[in-house]
Amino acid sequence: MPAPRTIRDIAYAKYGDLTLPLDLHIPEGIQNPPVILWIPVGGWRNSNREGAPVWLTEHGFAVACNHCRVSSEAIAPATVHDCKAAVRWLRANGKQYGLNTTRIGVSGSSAGGHLTALLGVSAGVEALEGDGGNPKASSTVQAACDICGPTDLTRMADTKTCGEYPALKDVTEAFVGGLVAEHLDLAKLVSPLNYVSAESAPFLIIHGDQDPIVPVIESHLFHDALRNAGVEVSLKVLEGIGHGCPRDQYQNEFVAFFTKHLVHSR
Repeated sequence: MPAPRTIRDIAYAKYGDLTLPLDLHIPEGIQNPPVILWIPVGGWRNSNREGAPVWLTEHGFAVACNHCRVSSEAIAPATVHDCKAAVRWLRANGKQYGLNTTRIGVSGSSAGGHLTALLGVSAGVEALEGDGGNPKASSTVQAACDICGPTDLTRMADTKTCGEYPALKDVTEAFVGGLVAEHLDLAKLVSPLNYVSAESAPFLIIHGDQDPIVPVIESHLFHDALRNAGVEVSLKVLEGIGHGCPRDQYQNEFVAFFTKHLVHSR
């Protein structure tokens, strides 16, 4: 398989004087490939495009990876706005890069998993769209793979849960701008669990059962809500695995999931 064509630092969103970039990795020899947006956010406090899963181009997918504003720059829902803006940009501009703009998936790990989950369930929620550009384009995604992402941030208002997961407590407080108990409305606004409906995208959820950062119950709760809403969803719990989930533990399911929903589904 030839190396993908990579185009870096494409401006996808603009807020005043701030312009946000994304990278595109496009497989050679594939006509009209579907796109997977990889959200490279960790803890809502760092955004590193170097970790994009470019290996997906070997399976016929284009990969987009967007830089996001992090909690030290702007609290929630700014990062959500950025991710929605990235999908809208892909839908509005992807054809000029030879991409299939009707087949867009999304994935990410940890905070990137949270943002993935939110994109998969919150189509049409005006408060989460933001004003990053391309307002007439849709931010709806056709498939989402959430890897060990928190899905109900209001749980960080519980003292016992905070004591058991102090790292998640700290980054969540930075994300919402203070103690979650004092910012419950904002925590609810950016909690994927609150938006689950029959209109949600198909989901693959992956989580390690020994995750010390994000409790695996977050994925169980989200999976059950999606299933009860009639959404096509699969939960893969990795035994003995902590936070992050190594790719070799889920790669086959990941590729099969996106192939089903972005290539074969019409």
